[in-house]
Amino acid sequence: MKLNNVLAMGAIFVALLGGTQCIQGQSLVDTIRTPEKAVPTVNQSLDGTWLFELRPAGQTTVLLHLETYLPNGTVIGVNANGAQTTGHGIWIRVGDRKFLQTGFVFSFNETRVFTAMSKVRVNIQLSPDGQTLKGTQEVVLMDSAGKVTATIPGGTFSGTRLTPEIPGDFYDFQKLP
Repeated sequence: MKLNNVLAMGAIFVALLGGTQCIQGQSLVDTIRTPEKAVPTVNQSLDGTWLFELRPAGQTTVLLHLETYLPNGTVIGVNANGAQTTGHGIWIRVGDRKFLQTGFVFSFNETRVFTAMSKVRVNIQLSPDGQTLKGTQEVVLMDSAGKVTATIPGGTFSGTRLTPEIPGDFYDFQKLP
């Protein structure tokens, strides 16, 4: 009788073990995701170099600008006009593809005498593919002593992330020793 009980328990154990193998084939990790409802992960960082078209408030001109965003929250940028220094600032992510940035530049007159400082406050919206952005900016103008002389809201901009490109002689160059 004991042998029959042992055999019956063994059969139950084998059946249970076989059932678990079926479950192991489709584990919790395999079933927890619902791919058709998943929101795709996009680039949630500004890291890299960007080419901007700036549209200052109340002006029809478009200014070209380059900015490099570093992973530590630092940004360095330069305008195509030579009247200002390289800009330096900081950036942070504040939401889904949304960022804030504050930057500073010094301005000079024609004899290169320091005349003013600008603080630029920026809202940035990154595109879903992470390759373009747009935003608004507010410029706080200060005299050389740091006294605020004006605040100019309403500037806009758009930008595109720069990527490496293959030059025409790339493949021939790769063959060189």
